[in-house]
Amino acid sequence: MLGEKKCPFCAADSSKQCRHLALVTEARNFVRRCVELCQGERQWQRLCDARRAHLRLSGEWAPEREDFMWLETAFSNDFLKRLIWFGNMDYEWRTGPRAGQGGFWVLLWSKEPQRLWWELRDEFERQGNRLPVEKPAPSAPGPWLFAPGA
Repeated sequence: MLGEKKCPFCAADSSKQCRHLALVTEARNFVRRCVELCQGERQWQRLCDARRAHLRLSGEWAPEREDFMWLETAFSNDFLKRLIWFGNMDYEWRTGPRAGQGGFWVLLWSKEPQRLWWELRDEFERQGNRLPVEKPAPSAPGPWLFAPGA
């Protein structure tokens, strides 16, 4: 492990896994693990659908705008950093049992991890309820089509 981090609350090494360490996972799994640990799969899906629909309706949709769904830094900025129970997020380089199995791991700290997960699920709901849900457009015939029965 290179650049081992210390808990911002009790100064324990990250390898000791103190009670403030809410999550330790490979960076590529960070968003998925946060959603799982807060038990917010339904709220997360609704929020993603609402954001996507909002961007499509406004004409601003682009694949790169959906980075928040998988990039840990964007996810942290959009959801975690505003939470009361968010402590800090760090990165460590960790090696695997064989050569070439190393990777960046994300460490998420909180004074009360369980409260962080509850608060994150509430944040998903809050943000999901704030965005309008896409409604299908009425199926009106175009000006070049004849209305049925005409």
